[in-house]
Amino acid sequence: MTTTKNYPSFLKQVFCLYLLAGVEPGFAQNLPYLPPELISACQSKLPDQLPGPTKTGQFRKLPAGDGFVWIAEAKKAPEKGNLLAFRMNFDGSLAENEVAFVAIRARSVRPSVDQNPDPRPGRIRIHVAERENLWQTALYHLAKVGRNWGWYYHPFRAAKSIAPDAGVVRLSFDLHNQAIEIEEVRLYLTPNGFDMARLPMMSAGYQGREANAPWRKEAETRIRKHRTAPLRIEAFGPAGSPLGETTVHARMIRHAFGFGSTFKSKYLLENTQDAHRYRNTFDELFSCMVPVPMLIPRHTPMMRIGTYANQQLLGLGKVLQWGTDRHMSFRGHTLVWGNLQHWSNEWIKQNKPEEILKYLREHRNYLFSLTKEVIREWDAINHPIRFQKDLRDVFGENIYRDLLAEQRKSTDAKLIINEALFDNAREDAFHQLMVHLQKSNRTQADGIGFQSHFTVHNLRGMEDLWRRYQRFAPLVGQMAVTEYDFVCNDNQLHADYLRDILTLTFSHPKMTSFINWGFWAGDHWKPEGTLIRKDWKERPAVGVWRDLVKGKWWTEESTVTNKQGMAVIDRAFFGVYEITFGASKTPHLVKHLPDRQSVSLTLP
Repeated sequence: MTTTKNYPSFLKQVFCLYLLAGVEPGFAQNLPYLPPELISACQSKLPDQLPGPTKTGQFRKLPAGDGFVWIAEAKKAPEKGNLLAFRMNFDGSLAENEVAFVAIRARSVRPSVDQNPDPRPGRIRIHVAERENLWQTALYHLAKVGRNWGWYYHPFRAAKSIAPDAGVVRLSFDLHNQAIEIEEVRLYLTPNGFDMARLPMMSAGYQGREANAPWRKEAETRIRKHRTAPLRIEAFGPAGSPLGETTVHARMIRHAFGFGSTFKSKYLLENTQDAHRYRNTFDELFSCMVPVPMLIPRHTPMMRIGTYANQQLLGLGKVLQWGTDRHMSFRGHTLVWGNLQHWSNEWIKQNKPEEILKYLREHRNYLFSLTKEVIREWDAINHPIRFQKDLRDVFGENIYRDLLAEQRKSTDAKLIINEALFDNAREDAFHQLMVHLQKSNRTQADGIGFQSHFTVHNLRGMEDLWRRYQRFAPLVGQMAVTEYDFVCNDNQLHADYLRDILTLTFSHPKMTSFINWGFWAGDHWKPEGTLIRKDWKERPAVGVWRDLVKGKWWTEESTVTNKQGMAVIDRAFFGVYEITFGASKTPHLVKHLPDRQSVSLTLP
């Protein structure tokens, strides 16, 4: 039940003191400052008319001061969708990628603290879409609501456009057994080109952020153990005699670990200032490339015709050559997209499902012929766990086994299953799928990719991340963080989380790469999640990346050979090195790897 505002005199005095101090009690938390350009599209109290009860719960009105609030009482979650919901229409239009801001004033009143110690135990599904076509979705987001009255707010970039006079904000509550009181819903639209970084986000943190968190020392120990080893160099002169008492300089030029990012091929085809900065920045920061979009099924040149296809094919060739010349490693994304998409759904509508498999086979063979011996690791299956439907709904439970078996016959590259684990239920479903795949006698996946698209609302603490890594590690030989970005306007939080997830990931012995899903806001699906702003100003997270990847975990050292021509550099990080001797400036290129820790060099 909500608290009515009839206070004894001494409580009124306390309330006044709060106002004088500029702080309100927890039940009346204000929205933060919002820029004046925002356009109110939906800002009102709740409707008088209550929605009818459903099999998962009911709505009731509760008195609150001079008005009322609603309480949504959910008994359970339905097997599919959400039934206990209400709508509020709005008339303004919303273009794709345009920024908007939604705010809800609410509180959770069940479950009790004893049943759920989570400080934000309430869950509300926010769905911004077109009224007559909910599939035309601008936002589909889970809000977590606390026990005290307050505003939950969320800036977002529209995933799809909403036509004028056709929009709706739909709020659903039957995500689990709970009761939530709700008082007000607001939606603000913004002018074209509005910078989302100007909008506030909910304050957030994560477990393990503390400077003295115990996991840090354990991670450092693992990094020394698994990511470094003595680099032994044996040097000989032109006549074959040992090159004794000679200065040796070893300079790392790339990591063996895949500290990387996606790379847009068009920036090797263009000669603009942005293209130059894009190439130079990538060359400085990263060791691993994921060429996009030309390896994704719907963008493959063989699926397109004309100028677009020719540019993609030309771009792929240039990217592979450019990265190879710089001793970078590659990841391929992707051979199979498990979730049904527009192009695959079209064949289903035409009752031609076999065309999907035919295309995927052509796509696979086409890419393998172009990238053989260059791309040695592939996202073999991307998003195998359904959002709506996936390939298993069309071809049966064993379709992923069958596709893996076909891929294995066509390549000796590593085959990775790549999935986003937004919540515990999705994680459990993915784990069950991986157990099923790895029991196959025909073929098994080599590794798992953890898609890692974060916002301030879904951050996983370090303990939880490590639990996840350890849970999946026994199933495969290798793992990777494959699609990292973090939508966050708090620069310090943005930098701290990168520092910690990067350190924890690098410390796990089965992890082989950490891939940013882009790095520059000028060309990114979520500009507020990037390392570098559109104007090329670096966010503090770039400093974190440099300090770790190019500093703390980077080896450049000189030593002297003994009389037998042997030199040792202790605790050298695995990677590609340039070795020079004495006054010579001619470098010898060597790879320092766990199975290749000694090199023998003869000077010309």
